[in-house]
Amino acid sequence: MSGAGFGAWGGVRKRRMAGFTLLEWVLTLPLGLLIVTAATAIYLAGIRLWRVQAERYDVNERAVFALTQLTRAVGMAGYRNWDPMEGAIRLPGQGARDWPSLRASAECSGSLDTCPRRGWQGSAMLEVQFHGAGFSQGNGALHNCAGRQVGTTGRLDDRHLSIFYVDKGEDAVPSLYCRYGEHRMSATDLHPAQVLVGGVEAMYLRLGFRDGGTGPVRWTPPFISMRRRPPRPPPGEGGWENVAAVAFSLVMRGAPRRGGKPRAVSVVEVFDAASGGRESKRLFNAGDVHLHVVNAVAYRRNDGGVGEEAKWLASSW
Repeated sequence: MSGAGFGAWGGVRKRRMAGFTLLEWVLTLPLGLLIVTAATAIYLAGIRLWRVQAERYDVNERAVFALTQLTRAVGMAGYRNWDPMEGAIRLPGQGARDWPSLRASAECSGSLDTCPRRGWQGSAMLEVQFHGAGFSQGNGALHNCAGRQVGTTGRLDDRHLSIFYVDKGEDAVPSLYCRYGEHRMSATDLHPAQVLVGGVEAMYLRLGFRDGGTGPVRWTPPFISMRRRPPRPPPGEGGWENVAAVAFSLVMRGAPRRGGKPRAVSVVEVFDAASGGRESKRLFNAGDVHLHVVNAVAYRRNDGGVGEEAKWLASSW
């Protein structure tokens, strides 16, 4: 190769080793910063979306479990053990049931018969009573609100109780509580309350009555129980046994709010037109968290006392 050729090759190598020019740096730096900024924004948006989805999943899981327990309890209200081998059967003409299968109070916690204190955020209380299934410890067909299977003694007046209400625990977190018990030999034995679902800010109820037992459901709120007195059914509705359905509204606590000032009062809509008209509640000291409202309607499956089951049993013997 000639000397001229070596000189040309050396010039190319010098130009390649010279690096970026000032103009190239001026053009590439903003472009690089733009790419890094876009990538960071996409990453942060993904993190926020993941947090939102995780919060929704957590709230939905707790809400579904709570509403499942509540609607199942309403369906069990007034259950009678019609098996002649296990339960005491009251045939037609012997009178109606002598104990209420479902009762509710607008603002209460602890026990319906004494109502020792107000429920957190003015939450309602629901109590259902029912016979067990199977002798002694039960056959697993029926469970109380604590998940324990319940049996029957065969005596007409014996029954089980499941009570639901919202209160604050020792950890200062409001929760849906379950209190279960048994009524035997004219005495009621209530067990200590236990947390059923945590992070429930409030529970509100509406009771549904049917005109003549077959008409459309007419919704009405329960009364506030007087201290040390059992709750009364709404006037003009014919008593507790005419409750055909219960509408539930649960206010669930979600994730902490970010970037906002703590709110002393939160206003949430708890009922809408589907359950008798819109209604909002003012929640005080609900914490700096997102609040989610979930609703469900539960229908009773048992009649108010002696019904077609007893007639069918009597005629089939």
